[in-house]
Amino acid sequence: MDTDIHNFLPLQPRDYLLLFALSAGRRHGYGLVKDVKEDTAGAVTIDPANLYRSIKRLTKDGLVADADAPDGATAGHERRRYYRITPLGKRVVKAEAARLADLATLARARRLI
Repeated sequence: MDTDIHNFLPLQPRDYLLLFALSAGRRHGYGLVKDVKEDTAGAVTIDPANLYRSIKRLTKDGLVADADAPDGATAGHERRRYYRITPLGKRVVKAEAARLADLATLARARRLI
């Protein structure tokens, strides 16, 4: 399937952060919340309702898929639902990262950062 990744851009900031977190490997919902908070130095927190609404949409769009629990998951983890980024999702998050990098370059040129 040859999907034009630019149809997904620009990503909503929350979607970018979730795909960014999933690019490091499969995660369960709470793991995603922790990763986003850590990746943004606490500036962004995602509540469960918004998290699962976003995951549902990203899954529908083919950017995220269900995943098996990792090998060696501790007790209780078998009940958690895990997610992974799809190949399409990886292409989209890479394109969004490049788009944001270009904007940062422009901001530097204008001495905004």
